[in-house]
Amino acid sequence: MKKTEQVKKELNKQGYKLKYASEMKVGPKLKTGIFGLDYVLDGGIYQGEGGHRIEFYGKENSCKTTFTLYIIKLYQELGKKCVYINAEQSYDVEWAEKIGVDNKKLLIADPDTLEQAGNMLSDFIGKYELIVMDSVPALSPQEEVDGTLDDKHMASQAKVYSPLTRQIYHATKDHSPTIIFINQLREKVGMVFGNPYNTPGGRALKHFYNTRIEFTQAKAITQGVDKEKETIGMEILLNCRKNKRGRPHHVAGVDFYLNGFVDNSKSLFYAGIKYGVILRSGNTYEFKDVKAVGQEEFIKAMEKSWKKAAEEIWKIIK
Repeated sequence: MKKTEQVKKELNKQGYKLKYASEMKVGPKLKTGIFGLDYVLDGGIYQGEGGHRIEFYGKENSCKTTFTLYIIKLYQELGKKCVYINAEQSYDVEWAEKIGVDNKKLLIADPDTLEQAGNMLSDFIGKYELIVMDSVPALSPQEEVDGTLDDKHMASQAKVYSPLTRQIYHATKDHSPTIIFINQLREKVGMVFGNPYNTPGGRALKHFYNTRIEFTQAKAITQGVDKEKETIGMEILLNCRKNKRGRPHHVAGVDFYLNGFVDNSKSLFYAGIKYGVILRSGNTYEFKDVKAVGQEEFIKAMEKSWKKAAEEIWKIIK
């Protein structure tokens, strides 16, 4: 051990940055407050050395941006600075305000080209705790902006994103930012077999992300009957396809209502049964002194006890 330590000291004198794995600054995980999202993240957003690079991707209208707004709200409540790279030019001030975002404290960046957005992103690291890129495929590289529709630009975005990822690797070495990239699913041209969908931006980005979460709109939540039935929300399915900040391949459903409300109760209900925190006997459910027949009745009865149930579930998951 002494010999190893001596070698380390000598190499560090030559300019190398060597340290033992135990000396790395391992930070806590910040819970978003959306139980299903925290579960697929395996405990929340990593706050330690190197930060957390996250991709939210999926088809349109699958709540990627809305869940990002909830995270912005959380970071603002904790006094952290946030910046939003508004590549799509679609930031909705009123909707963000309804979610709880303080628009007076959120900096909006409006880049003209992909290169400019990339430079902005690199410069923001160390100055802002949360950086959002909305969205990956929205911006055109400079060569496309300067050209015409007749020009052929093969993989022009990927050519820019590839060096950008290396630039960000370097920039995050001494910082711990949270960077959220919002991406879309596009159909592959001429695809016959296998998964017909892909995310734009090139392969370098897929390797670059610590965590990739796919958002899918599942069944609708409705009220009323027959022709009077109206959609008031939707179940959002979250699938963690990659996670280098925790365990991958966790899947969870989240009930989201069109008034901006996220209901954690159903996610906690299924998690509680899965981990034995909520006891089930036939159609009867029980948690400590709360007992009811039927899923809906039990969820209503648990109104004041979900926080305790969540704490017990997290203890088991950890």
